[in-house]
Amino acid sequence: MTIQLAQFGDNPAMTSPYLRRVRRSALLLCAAVAAATAHSAPAAAPPAENLAYRVETGDTLIGLHKRLMRPGSDWRAVQRLNRVADPRRLQPGSTLLIPVQLLLEQALAAELLHVHGDVQLERAGQGSTKLAGGDKLQVGDTVVTGAQSSAAVRLGDGTRVLVRPGSRLRIERHVQLGPVGHPRAPIDSALRLQEGSADTRVPTGGAVKPRLEMRTPVANLGVRGTEFRTRVQADRTFAEVLSGVVAAGALQLQPGQGAVATATGAGAALPLSAAPDLGAVPQRVEQLPLQLAWVALPGVTSWRAQIFEPGVDGQLLLDGRFAEPRASWVDDLPDGRYELRVRAADDKGLEGRDAVAPFTLKARPEAPFRLRPRQDERMLEERVTLAWARNPAAAVYRLQIADAPDFATPRVDREESGTEATVELPLGTHHWRVQSRRADGDTGPWSPPQSFTREAPPPPPSAPAAKPPEQSSEGLMLRWGQAGAGGAGYRIQIARDADFKDPVADQTTQATEWLLRDPEPGIYHLRVQTLGADGRHGPFGAAQTIEVERRFQWWWLLPLLLLPLL
Repeated sequence: MTIQLAQFGDNPAMTSPYLRRVRRSALLLCAAVAAATAHSAPAAAPPAENLAYRVETGDTLIGLHKRLMRPGSDWRAVQRLNRVADPRRLQPGSTLLIPVQLLLEQALAAELLHVHGDVQLERAGQGSTKLAGGDKLQVGDTVVTGAQSSAAVRLGDGTRVLVRPGSRLRIERHVQLGPVGHPRAPIDSALRLQEGSADTRVPTGGAVKPRLEMRTPVANLGVRGTEFRTRVQADRTFAEVLSGVVAAGALQLQPGQGAVATATGAGAALPLSAAPDLGAVPQRVEQLPLQLAWVALPGVTSWRAQIFEPGVDGQLLLDGRFAEPRASWVDDLPDGRYELRVRAADDKGLEGRDAVAPFTLKARPEAPFRLRPRQDERMLEERVTLAWARNPAAAVYRLQIADAPDFATPRVDREESGTEATVELPLGTHHWRVQSRRADGDTGPWSPPQSFTREAPPPPPSAPAAKPPEQSSEGLMLRWGQAGAGGAGYRIQIARDADFKDPVADQTTQATEWLLRDPEPGIYHLRVQTLGADGRHGPFGAAQTIEVERRFQWWWLLPLLLLPLL
């Protein structure tokens, strides 16, 4: 309302006593109207929080004071607020508003939903004990998580706090204001993150919003129905809000914002990095240790990658920060279904929004170690023997050999109960792999493929000269023709038995002759093998036989010497 006053000025006609009285009356009226206006329109104030209590038969204000309100509080404030005429007569079924600040505080216990790895409880007067899922936590308790260990804590209002690896979280306050179990009784909680990281999800949509404060060494975060992350690192606290609003002092962090706080206060609100693209993550992983990669983003200094069990309250199993867009863990992980969660970190250290990719790990029973042929080995024999180590978990093995590395049309595809197989293969490059299968039919992944090449052997030595070996005082000189390949060598074997199980001589030479010194009388079997200059070994030529008589000058050459076969 605006009241305008006439400007009388110094006009003599307007200076009569009557007009002066009119002017004073107008001024008094303006002051009265202004005061009335100010009194009728006070500054807006936030509404006080009240508990809506449903009156039951027999309730009185004095009785409710003893049962629900703090000692020393004034029940008459409830009477005035609700305009109760008779404090001894309350209407059953009606609603009575009780200010929250008057309510009795009743201590609550928090619950561990689940733990993973090494999770310890520190409780005053009891030292440190190991925690398990389902354990109860009291005010003053501290949850301590070891490396690659985590714990999920549920508060009485449904708030979930994921305590990540290498963290310490202390419960400093956890009370219900008013009657326990009342659907509208607020729960007031305060947690202190002394070190490490915690992800908090506060429920929304209830009749009464939870009241939670997350305290850190340098900042306290006030929360009302939101999802946010907190991390303590040296003398800094990182806050990242995913939904709802978080108050860091005077700073209000909106969804998708984060801030870094120090002892001097919270920095500016900054936008969180977008969720990365996990389209390249395979849906099935068959090898351990676990390695997963994703698409890089510009301006990212590091990445947070985590492995969870599926579901909203799934356990955090693996956690790591990586400089490149790929994660690798040496930790053991059973076969099963999992979720990969990845977020990018900016140059301030704030971690952005999560991307989630489900995958299945199927790495067992492990593929056996391959023994032979070795990778890129060259084979001369037409019949190739492939061998692998025995896996105690395997009942049988499946072997595949293919001409192409994709194994689309394998040349060999069969099961073996043992740890080796001999197959005939043509010349050329071949690829092979093997997998284990349990007795119940559960089949593991294929081994990484290896390749080898079947090559033709070097040519055998040429036919020997048509003349007998030369006798000398040192022994018997044996000769054979050349293989026709420059730099070739030869291996000569001489034995008493036709199977060459116990040779009396087994020598190599670059020459095409060799001296058998002082042979004893009897039958001898001889054979020669070509050793190629490139390392390949040809087959032994056909074995031949000579007889050395008791008197050296009477020996007879049965065939002269070697006519090797391919």
